[in-house]
Amino acid sequence: MLLATLIAACIGTVANGQDLNGAWQGTLCVGPMSLNVVLNLEQTEQGLTATLDSPDQNAKGIPATATIDGDKLTVNVAMLGAKYVATVDDGILDGTFSQSGQSFPLRLTRKSAGEVDRPQEAAIAADSNKPYREVEVTFANGPVTLAGTLTLPNQGNNFPAVVLVSGSGPNDRDETIMRHKPFLLLADALARKGIAVLRYDKRGVGGSTAGGPDDTTEQLAQDAMAAVRCLQARPEVDPKHVGIVGHSEGGLIAIMNAAQHVDDVAFVVSMAGPAVKGRDLMIEQNQLIARAMGTELAGSELKQLTEIFDLIDKSDDAASLRASLQQITAGNAAWAAQVDALCSPAYRWLIKCDPSQWLQKLKCPMLALNGTLDSQVACETNLKAIEQLVPHATIKRYDRLNHLFQTCDDWKTSLHYAAIQETLAQQVLTDITDWIQHILR
Repeated sequence: MLLATLIAACIGTVANGQDLNGAWQGTLCVGPMSLNVVLNLEQTEQGLTATLDSPDQNAKGIPATATIDGDKLTVNVAMLGAKYVATVDDGILDGTFSQSGQSFPLRLTRKSAGEVDRPQEAAIAADSNKPYREVEVTFANGPVTLAGTLTLPNQGNNFPAVVLVSGSGPNDRDETIMRHKPFLLLADALARKGIAVLRYDKRGVGGSTAGGPDDTTEQLAQDAMAAVRCLQARPEVDPKHVGIVGHSEGGLIAIMNAAQHVDDVAFVVSMAGPAVKGRDLMIEQNQLIARAMGTELAGSELKQLTEIFDLIDKSDDAASLRASLQQITAGNAAWAAQVDALCSPAYRWLIKCDPSQWLQKLKCPMLALNGTLDSQVACETNLKAIEQLVPHATIKRYDRLNHLFQTCDDWKTSLHYAAIQETLAQQVLTDITDWIQHILR
């Protein structure tokens, strides 16, 4: 949530005789996010030119001004209100990126030509003999039109099917996060096992039309049910065997729909889906993120955080909530900057949400997955809630996997989503496909 648009530094030319022309790359770690940056540097007859590409945010050519004094480079990025100061030493730019009173280390090294850093996606793209076909589809939920991709196995008919539902944020049909495409991998793995898959762009993303400013998870859950019914209407699909696989907020949506539409949702897979009240989820999330950043959220900071989420949980209207939050965050610039987001209908709904009301009604088969290094949806807290409320659920915990189900070494590296080359651990793909095949026998 902090500094979601934080990126940047543009540097150029020669320091201490070192040629800095060309493309350079590094990873900027900002709270729970890590962002790849690529600097394209060139010394021309007219002077230094520098552009920045941020592949994770589809941004190119961000301008900056740079000065070199000995081995020290100072870069000002006016459009971001940011500064980067680095030392040039033996082909490495090692420095600090500063913005809004906060500083983060940023090391840049020369980019290797033709480097493949998303090997799982590359393998799918390189396969010219995929045993499935992809069909572009649209379906409606009231005034909103959703666009997606239907993946159908080449052999057979009357396929069981799944709808893939992504996590929070403006996600496309592949749930593209930091250039990772986890839903592309899931669709590929499931279709190879004879399971049809529908994945779609969320409201206002890609080919889907926008919703309204007051949309919450409830409207997104209705979109997912519209996708289920789209599959049920397809002649290639067995309408009695359509399930939902959801990641993060999508896992919550899968649970909601399975509890409320028992005749339509045949099974549920919750990948790091919330299972405890939103207030408690977010307090623990902030504590885990602080731990991953090498600090502890305690004392007065934890007290203020708890006060903020208690206010949201008990709020009756946005206006009074905004006034209260502005008052208690007045001395904390980072939190004060988030007041509008905290008062939004979507965020207030999330904090007030208690998934137990749906979990205790769940009757269909359920698979619940979490990684032990998940700092967004705590593994033990949420899986234990599911174990208690859904005794028939199949539960799987994965050592050393983060919120995106990527393999990492420890809490600190668990947040480096962009820097990790793995998109989705192969064992998770195998477990999901095997479980669905098992329950359909």
